[in-house]
Amino acid sequence: MTTLSRQIYPAESADIKHYISGQKKRNDHYLHAVIHLDAHIDEDLLKKAVDVTMDAVPLLGCRFVETPEKAYWIPAGWTADDMVQLVRTDHVKTTVYQHLIIKPDEKKGPQMRLTIVRGEATDALAIVLNHMICDGGGIRDYLYLLCDCYNRLVEKPDEEIKNLPDPARRSIRQVFDQMSASQMNQIKHAELQNYPQTEKDYLPLQGDERTPFIMTHKVSADRFDKIKSFAKSEGATINDALFAAYICALSQDLRTDMIVVDCPVNLRAFLPKDYQPGLCNLTSNIVCAVPSRAGESFDKALSEVKQVMSIQKGNLEPLRVYWELENAYQTLPLHQAKERFPEIYNIPKNGMTNIGVLDDSKLVFGDVRSVDASISGSIKYAPYFQVAITTFRKEMTFSTNFHGTSEDYKWLDHFVHRMISYLPE
Repeated sequence: MTTLSRQIYPAESADIKHYISGQKKRNDHYLHAVIHLDAHIDEDLLKKAVDVTMDAVPLLGCRFVETPEKAYWIPAGWTADDMVQLVRTDHVKTTVYQHLIIKPDEKKGPQMRLTIVRGEATDALAIVLNHMICDGGGIRDYLYLLCDCYNRLVEKPDEEIKNLPDPARRSIRQVFDQMSASQMNQIKHAELQNYPQTEKDYLPLQGDERTPFIMTHKVSADRFDKIKSFAKSEGATINDALFAAYICALSQDLRTDMIVVDCPVNLRAFLPKDYQPGLCNLTSNIVCAVPSRAGESFDKALSEVKQVMSIQKGNLEPLRVYWELENAYQTLPLHQAKERFPEIYNIPKNGMTNIGVLDDSKLVFGDVRSVDASISGSIKYAPYFQVAITTFRKEMTFSTNFHGTSEDYKWLDHFVHRMISYLPE
């Protein structure tokens, strides 16, 4: 630990939203990333790179503080020495998963754990990052930033690293500030569709708060090309195809007339191309709701999903939820805002998030290259459930993060295999 800065960083409404999700046991509020490398990384240089990234993400070394009136982040003196550890093992994959489910403590810090899991000739990095600090797009940007800092240290170890993301650019207002008056009027007066849910919307999962797990399933690059080609031939996207497969799998286990699925959306698309936000949460949610009969076949599901998602794309109405969260947070004492948040923000029980492509050219540590990488979101509590997907060199990783029993693990393994089976081969 180092000498503390006196600077205090304000918490944002998104920070509180994720904090409450953890308190309400919807999900823990941590993001997870894995990078498999083709050789051993320089541990000391990696620590130096992490310390440099803290100029852009100082909250990594902070602890979260809440009072009845407000919330904020205060420096706690944590450095890379407290965040980065090296573990040697003969069982890399198992050890990676073991370290992914260790949760940081937001009120003590640090807000990230980075474990170098060292095998005989190669390393894997297991990263756990507080979701209060950033979203899936944010952790992807952080991984790129970490590699960039590492590589700049390799090339010029004594030169100060500049032009880092601005740590002050964390608020969702940086999105609203780009909107025109008519767009903001549309957002503020949007009439959101409501989909009341009951136990019929729950998957048959028991849940066990004491037992988090992360499982992954792979889809090959060849199959990725076939899925993409098929979707394009139908005037759809690969994201539409993924949702269609998810709908088909859900339709076999849900007893509802409508299948309602949550879909996080990256709001960075609303920012100007030359604008660089800080590492933060800039995510909205849209809802994909289709008749359960759509799941009778993949073609039917794809047609229904395509229609729904075409309407949703670019839709500003879901931003009303985030405007109301921001307004409540900025105008009410914290204890009152926390009571309002669950009334404002209520997502469907089942969700899927396509975090997107991880660029292998940006995941390089000097001479050490990445051979596989994936990102997944928080670990859900029953009855909430989500599948997260990332793509690396066209290979897709389906991640399922859940607090559950051994029976839940087996059931979810079967569920995701079934979901993948609907995709074109």
